[in-house]
Amino acid sequence: MRSPRLVIVVLSILQLFQCTKEVGAAGPANLILYAHESRVPPTQTLIGSAAPNGNLTDEQFGLIKTVSNVLRAGKNNDSMVVGSQVGIVVLGKDVLNIYISYTYFLNNDSGFGGSTIAVHGHIDATSMGNRVFAVVGGTGQFLSVTGQDTSPFDAYVIDDSHTVNTHTLELRYPSY
Repeated sequence: MRSPRLVIVVLSILQLFQCTKEVGAAGPANLILYAHESRVPPTQTLIGSAAPNGNLTDEQFGLIKTVSNVLRAGKNNDSMVVGSQVGIVVLGKDVLNIYISYTYFLNNDSGFGGSTIAVHGHIDATSMGNRVFAVVGGTGQFLSVTGQDTSPFDAYVIDDSHTVNTHTLELRYPSY
């Protein structure tokens, strides 16, 4: 028969290890990402993928576009690739209200290899102000992160076929 005192000590030590288990160090409070977008074939990164009438080029209610932008370390087209921005864009009833949902996938060159940040939001195409989206989670170094992703309405234009959207992320991490 085991001593009750020994059982209590062992259980206390196990509980201590469980409470101090490191979930992962919090990542940065602010992060700037540059999403490089092309709308010209064959290198386009935003394309129609589903439409109620079957016409993928008709800007209409219900059109779903797939996004697969390249994330770079800066605005220049030759800056280092640090990941990708993959998601969907859905046109609302009046076509000027747009729903977005995407995930930033960060590669090893970003310093956050394998980590992701998920974003959801709404774009009012009539507004010329900043677009603000909700950061709703993440993985890796961004585990369960929340916050906001702010992007100016006007993109940096490299040429007629290539624009860069700057995304400034303000991030908050849970305290487990």
